[in-house]
Amino acid sequence: MSFAELKNNRAVAAQLKPLLQSGKLVHAFLFVGGKESRLQMGKALAEAILCESPEDGDACGSCLSCRKFSHGNHEDYLYVDLETAPGNAKTQIGVDAVEALQEQLKLKPFGKRHAAVIEEAHLLNTAAQNKLLKTLEEPAGDSVLILLAEKREALLPTVVSRCSTYYLEEDSEAPDEEMLQLAKDFLAVCAQRPLFFPRRDCLKPLLEEKNDPRAKASAFLACLQMLMRDALLYPYGAKTSPLSDGWDAFGMICEKMDRDALNRAIAAAEEAGRSVRLGYNTGYTLKKLCLDL
Repeated sequence: MSFAELKNNRAVAAQLKPLLQSGKLVHAFLFVGGKESRLQMGKALAEAILCESPEDGDACGSCLSCRKFSHGNHEDYLYVDLETAPGNAKTQIGVDAVEALQEQLKLKPFGKRHAAVIEEAHLLNTAAQNKLLKTLEEPAGDSVLILLAEKREALLPTVVSRCSTYYLEEDSEAPDEEMLQLAKDFLAVCAQRPLFFPRRDCLKPLLEEKNDPRAKASAFLACLQMLMRDALLYPYGAKTSPLSDGWDAFGMICEKMDRDALNRAIAAAEEAGRSVRLGYNTGYTLKKLCLDL
């Protein structure tokens, strides 16, 4: 996994490359974001650090080190997560895992340095984080620690202060072509309906393939709120839904909906929209909304 292969967060990669080119790496990085994004970034950085022939601050992908990394058997790449951590408790990463990592870091690397990734660093318990402080304060040789976390707040301030922190954009997938076409057809049918204009405008960001995930989340939540308000007003004769020919089916669904549940759902969607606008993790916000609904 190289920086060039990243689907998202190219801007973060662009900030890291000059550090790799200059050789002036800090001893600890913290990447905060969704699981896929932080894993990709952590592995890309680790591979670039260990690469024998880096190109413009990125892993070459062809040297012996890169081949070992891609095959999962690089001697200087160390990895810790909840699943691989020692102990029976699988809700936190304990001090034993940190101690085992520290012992490995004391060994002489086969190459220039070790690159150690701690995935799910937000699950490190307090004792483990305090134990990790020693390594952050007195790194073994030129080793580099890469902490990956869902939320920074779960880490001790003393840990965060010793890391160079980067916030990652949400995980995203390639657009679903079938759904994209369906949305375009939907807009084409409804384009002439005056009451649909605000709904059409809020859907536009969803059709922009290059739009950022946060904008897409805001657009989705805005459309969701409009649709739920339409459902709430339907029994009182308000026919403002953009569903055109599907109005009868929409009405049948509305009649079966509980009014109190709809009001709670609208409030939850509004709160989720505020969270997204304030910069909260969009993946976590949408998951919470699903649970609330």
